[in-house]
Amino acid sequence: MSKASKQMPASRRANRTVLFRTFVLMALCGVGLFVPLGMKLYDIQIVNHDKYERMAVEQQTRNTVISPLRGTIFDRNYKTLALCASVDTVFISPADIESEEQARLVARGLSEILDVDSETIYEKTQKKDRQYEEIRKKVEKDLADRVRTFISDNKLQQIVYVTPDSKRYYPNGNFASHVLGFVSDDNQGLDGVEAVYNESLKGTPGRVVAARDAKNRVMPFQYEKHYDAQDGLGVVLTLDETMQHFLENHLQTALVENDVRNKAAGIIMDVKTGEILAMDTRYGYDPNEPRTLTDPAALDALSGLEGEERSALLKDALLAQWRNKIVNDTYEPGSTFKIITAAVALEEKAVALDDTFYCTGSIMVPGWNRPIHCHKLAGHGEETFVQGVQNSCNPVFITVAQRVGQTRFYDYFRAFGFTEKTGVDLPGESGSVFHSQEAFHEDTVALSTYAFGQTFNITPIQLITAVSAVANGGSLMKPHIVRELTDDQGRVVRSIQPEVVRQVISGETSRTLREILESVVSKGTGINAYVKGFRIAGKTGTSQKRDPETHEYMPGKYVVSFVGFAPADDPQVAVLVLLDEPMYGPPNLRTGGGMAAPVVGRIMSDILPYIGVAPQYTPEEAAMLEITVPTLSGLPVAEAEQLLKDREIGYSVKGQGDTVSAQVPAAGAQVPGTAEVVLYLGDARPPESATVPDVVGMTAERANRTLVNAGFYMRAMGATTAVNGGTIVAARQSVAANTQAPPGTTIEVEFFDTSLRD
Repeated sequence: MSKASKQMPASRRANRTVLFRTFVLMALCGVGLFVPLGMKLYDIQIVNHDKYERMAVEQQTRNTVISPLRGTIFDRNYKTLALCASVDTVFISPADIESEEQARLVARGLSEILDVDSETIYEKTQKKDRQYEEIRKKVEKDLADRVRTFISDNKLQQIVYVTPDSKRYYPNGNFASHVLGFVSDDNQGLDGVEAVYNESLKGTPGRVVAARDAKNRVMPFQYEKHYDAQDGLGVVLTLDETMQHFLENHLQTALVENDVRNKAAGIIMDVKTGEILAMDTRYGYDPNEPRTLTDPAALDALSGLEGEERSALLKDALLAQWRNKIVNDTYEPGSTFKIITAAVALEEKAVALDDTFYCTGSIMVPGWNRPIHCHKLAGHGEETFVQGVQNSCNPVFITVAQRVGQTRFYDYFRAFGFTEKTGVDLPGESGSVFHSQEAFHEDTVALSTYAFGQTFNITPIQLITAVSAVANGGSLMKPHIVRELTDDQGRVVRSIQPEVVRQVISGETSRTLREILESVVSKGTGINAYVKGFRIAGKTGTSQKRDPETHEYMPGKYVVSFVGFAPADDPQVAVLVLLDEPMYGPPNLRTGGGMAAPVVGRIMSDILPYIGVAPQYTPEEAAMLEITVPTLSGLPVAEAEQLLKDREIGYSVKGQGDTVSAQVPAAGAQVPGTAEVVLYLGDARPPESATVPDVVGMTAERANRTLVNAGFYMRAMGATTAVNGGTIVAARQSVAANTQAPPGTTIEVEFFDTSLRD
């Protein structure tokens, strides 16, 4: 090829240069454009992958939560105390609303049905990026059905939804409220067993995931995925519904009769297992409406208040209403703690039963410049240790505590569980307030005041747990309110077994102290807890209250209490009752023996027969046992008289004739064994009704005579023997005075010893 032919024309070289530069420029532009795109893809697919995936899922699906049914709460006999019922939740999908007209329709229609503010609903319809806006939860069936009709009539199936939900119900209202607790609007436990066992009770929510097409419409059913909800476990309590009723009824009566200003509380415990059989704080509340006040004093305090002042006081009142006094509050136990002091002294052999003491009414202790008084200011004089317990004599207990010594006494104080929480499965258990071991040793007076239950604070649950250990042979049990968890088939998933914390005293000391404490009820300061036929042991307590600011004792303000267990020879149940600030009567009558002991006696008279404890009567008690009146009307008078003589029933005759025309009491009536049956002959007839006399304040003899003269019979209950020369008088009668009742009616009259001061 010639040299000339190899030479490229200038124009062609220019074209090739332009083409080359074009390719280079295109490459550079392509790379330049690709780099940002690649970076964006990297951001979408790598850096923010989860975010965009979630947005895509939300755009392409509708995710509806299915609420599980919260587990049922039962008493120990599987009686239902809390359950869930099916209700519905109404929600809307704003993203599916196509027009302003449709938004207004939804707001107006749902507002009319559900009683929700129309503008509030309308604002929710404007959240166009949302597929779920809740309108109202816990909608009952009748309203939910109206919403369904509204949806159908207006073709709103893709906009308004009704989904299954559940609502907590407490069928017995305020029954056992401080044990059960309550739940929030979204079924989360907020108090009581509901809170402690929330994870077991609440279950696992289910879901319905529905696919959406390119036009954002919900696709047919076959594209839905259902994830079933898993219902919560059932919770079986140790609580006995019947015993709970007994406790609540008697506490309510005590609250009113004694004008108790700062609540009454009580607990019944199985001494051998630590199971809580009943627990209550009066006033209770209705867990169905936990934010409704029930305490009349709190309601009075709110009357007339408005704004922030009312809101603040209401909040405090509600918090106070929800407090479980047995677990959440502390108090100075007073003389009920002498059970522990006596147990320590006997276990350490620091005292013998026949050791003698002399009470002058007070005692001086090292480190204190004035005497510590006994509740009987005149003194008990010479007494044995057993009599000192019966009399609840402070000088006796101070003396035996000093014999034990600071170190050993504090060791037992710790061993009985007073320096730590019990661990009961209820929320908010309070810790006790007490001296540290070093401070206890440095304070020369602390041992003396601890001996009779003052200058330290404990919870009622701590006290009854410790007293149960004294009763059961010395084993400190861990208290608990739940027995087991069950599935929806009733199968036990978890069982809570009794737990021994430690052995605190010997069986011998326990047996000895049981006998002593039984004598406290039969002939000591606890006599107002006496119940014919049953062996009850226990101890009274009256403790002064301190001013929360000055920490000084407040005159006239007391916590009065009684703790007892039965049967004394084989204890099964313990009962503690405390009345915080009773204001009825003069201050010197506001005592555990006078106010709390009778309440425990009434509770014991109900629960002991219920649990199958057979009464064992003394000869004196047997003579007072009730008899059933036979059928006498229509019998020849001679036959009727012989029948009564054979059964050793006294009688009298009114009228003339050969045949019994009427009788008082009526056939089948239960009357005291000393009652007299009246036989009416011929035209003689008993009056249809008679006026019940007022016997409150009378002695037993006078009350019986007064009732008999009015045509009634008396069933004596409570104390029958006076203590230390005290006077037994009637405290209450079962049929109100000055009301009308049929002649022959048996009226229960409760007696108590007015001399008791502890």
